[in-house]
Amino acid sequence: MHDSTEKPNDPLAEGFCNPPDGVTEPCLTYIARVMELRDFVGFFFNFVKTSVALGGLVPQDARTQADVKAFAVLRYDYSKHRPFVNQIMLSRAIESFDLYLTTTLRDIFLARPEMLKSEGSIDIASVIEAGSYDELILRISERKIHDLSYKSLGELRKFIQSRTGIDLFHNDASFEMTVLASEVRNLIAHNDCVVNDIFRARIKRVSSQLDVSETGRVQITDEWLRRASYTLDGIVFRFDQLAAEKFALQTVNRMGAFILRT
Repeated sequence: MHDSTEKPNDPLAEGFCNPPDGVTEPCLTYIARVMELRDFVGFFFNFVKTSVALGGLVPQDARTQADVKAFAVLRYDYSKHRPFVNQIMLSRAIESFDLYLTTTLRDIFLARPEMLKSEGSIDIASVIEAGSYDELILRISERKIHDLSYKSLGELRKFIQSRTGIDLFHNDASFEMTVLASEVRNLIAHNDCVVNDIFRARIKRVSSQLDVSETGRVQITDEWLRRASYTLDGIVFRFDQLAAEKFALQTVNRMGAFILRT
């Protein structure tokens, strides 16, 4: 019998597990990008663990002086490179998330160009240069997406909800996690992961915070990175399914991702 008092699943802990079978092309690209990076990182660390295990099979007294340097790789401690790997993984996750949003919004605008009616006027020269209605809509869409790229995540959330009727984030926890992950990625790209006043100002309303080292660098732990990545996955999969149904966006079977990425 189902226990009605059972606590609901934590949406931040569900993981990269249940994307819908039918996904849009932008979602397919998102899945492929995050999977290929996670597969590579998994391969790297498994290789390191295997090397260490192999080193343990060779008795110390069986190694000659010439073997010392050769066996050094079998004693490699990958923990010192873990922060660097986590920075790469977070950066790729946010870049893939941003790419998904921009390409999906473009597809929605193309499916419902009336959404762009309030985006200002366009000069006759631009109309003539476009050459066709479809090309004109595409150019207007690209211009709007470019403008949105300079908006904060909160402003982007409001815009998407006002135009599509769909909240990009299913709760405030997922929104705050995405804000924090995005701002950490900006630190990685623009300030060597060192906390500055801009970062502090942009995350001041985020309840969850990250540890900072003595040198002022944000500490990206394995657990936090996992939760951040899984949060982005959940946001993309949920929004993709809702948007595809509401705007009749073309979908493909997600298993084709491995074929398309060859």
